[in-house]
This record gives sequence, C-alpha cells and structure tokens, in this order.
Amino acid sequence: MLNWKKIEDFNLKEVVDKTQIELDFLNALIKKDFSTLHRFNVKGFIKILSREYDLDFTDFNEEYEAYLNENNLNTIKNNNIKITTPKLDVYHQKSTNFAALIILCIIAIILALGIYYFDTIKGFFKNEQNNSSTAVVDIIGQAQNNLKSLEGNVVVINNETKEKLDENVSSEIISNDQDSQTQGQNTIQETDENITIENNKTDEDIIPKEQNTELDSINKNAHFKISTKTWIGIIELQKYKKTSFVKSQDFTLPLDVDQLVLTGPSALSIIDENNKEHQFPAGSPKRFLIKDGKIKNITLAEFMKFNKGREW
Repeated sequence: MLNWKKIEDFNLKEVVDKTQIELDFLNALIKKDFSTLHRFNVKGFIKILSREYDLDFTDFNEEYEAYLNENNLNTIKNNNIKITTPKLDVYHQKSTNFAALIILCIIAIILALGIYYFDTIKGFFKNEQNNSSTAVVDIIGQAQNNLKSLEGNVVVINNETKEKLDENVSSEIISNDQDSQTQGQNTIQETDENITIENNKTDEDIIPKEQNTELDSINKNAHFKISTKTWIGIIELQKYKKTSFVKSQDFTLPLDVDQLVLTGPSALSIIDENNKEHQFPAGSPKRFLIKDGKIKNITLAEFMKFNKGREW
C-alpha cells in the first residue's frame, strides 16, 4: 500500500468526483489541519480513500487519535454523533400485518352478508310457494261450492243435463287449476330473477372498485441491489441530517421519508415503488431523490438544488 501522503500528487477535483468527499476535507488532510478535520467524518472518509486508492493511513490515524485525546475531543464527538438507522424490517412487518388484517375483515363481511341474504331469499321463496298452493286450494273449494249451489237450485234434472253440468264444472276446475299453476310458475320465475339480481347487487356492494384499487400491491420501500462494497450517503430533507455507511449486501430504504441518496461509482440496480427494476452501470456516482413515496434518478445540478447548493 502507498503512504497516505501520496494523495498530495492526486488531482483533488478528480478525487472529489470519484469519492464525493468534500474538497475542504482533502485540503485539511494534506495540511494535517486537525482542528478543521475533527468536524468531518474522518474515519469514514479515510476508509473510502484507503479502499479507492490503496493508501495506508496508519501513522496519520495515530497522530489524529493523539490530537483528539489531548484536546478531549473523543468524548465530545461520541456524545454528539448519533446515527439512526431506520427499522425497515419492523416497518415492513407492520405494513404486512395491517394489509392482512384488512383482507380478513373483508372476507368476514362477505361471509356475513352471504349468510344473511341466503336466509332472506330462502324464506321469501317458501312464502311464495305456500301462497301459490293456497290459491289453488281456494279455487278448487270455490268450484265445489258453486257445484253444490247448482245442485240445490235445480229441482228436476235428467242424466244428460247432469253429465254436461259435471263436465262444465270439471273444465272450470281444470282451467282454474292450470291458471293457478301458470301463475305459480310465473311467480317462481320472477323470484329466481329477483334472487339473481339481489346476488349480483350484493357482490358489487361488498367489494367496491375503489377498495380493489387500494389493495393493489405497491412497494413501500426502494430495494437496492449491489454486487460489491458501496459507499452510501443519505440526507434527510426535513432536517438536512447526513448519514453515511458502506454496504456489501442488498438493502432497502423507506419511501415515506423525503431524502437524498448518494452512492459511490459501483454498479447497482434499484426496484422502485412500481416494482420496476432500473440498472445503473459502474463508473460514476449515482444520485437519487425520494419524495412523495417515489424514487427517481437525478443529476448533480438537481441534487445540489435540493441540498442547498452543496454536492454532499
């Protein structure tokens, strides 16, 4: 490995573009200006420089630690620096549990309404059937009464007249019976149609289209896929709080927090809120904006606009 002082021979602007380390830090590093350096994330930046340019910072680290101990700056930095990592797994688990609870509630409502309407339709069908039977019986009874009335009014009647009269009465009974049966069949058909319409109406009322749309699967997190160690920098837009770390495995970031994301020059791919994958080749830093539940790739100018004119 090369001694860290070799950085004096580098083009510092190229170093800034490649590592996203601030130029003020690099100048202070070359001059060993410890009073300026302790305001930066020295250990994190040194790790990036050591990895990217194969530099040895052993003697520098010893001098810097000695400076911090002499000025009691180690205690101050440890008390002031608090890096918070979003509990992505817990958040995802809560979201999943909430969605499952909603689905179970909808299923329970469907079953309850189905049972309720089934009993109502069944009772209605039985009532109509009973009414039809009662109507047929009443018609037959009325015909019999008419027959008895005729027999009481006729004093003398021959056999031929009686046979004709019996035939007329029988025809009337059969005709009335057929009419009653036809009426009963029409009533049953109308009942079946009402049942079909009622069932269709119930299905539409139970699951509105708006609810089906809300249950569509939408990612609540942006998924980052990486193949090598990658430096990640995050700026929360609400407080402009900076956090940086190095990742060697895939990770996720929540989409409900507005923030800027800056990565190293390594290749990576992102699965966005619509479950679409976007690939970015190696060679230059990547910049992203997470806002209003969406993530998109932005330029350096757009990044500086959101970051108050600063590159990091």
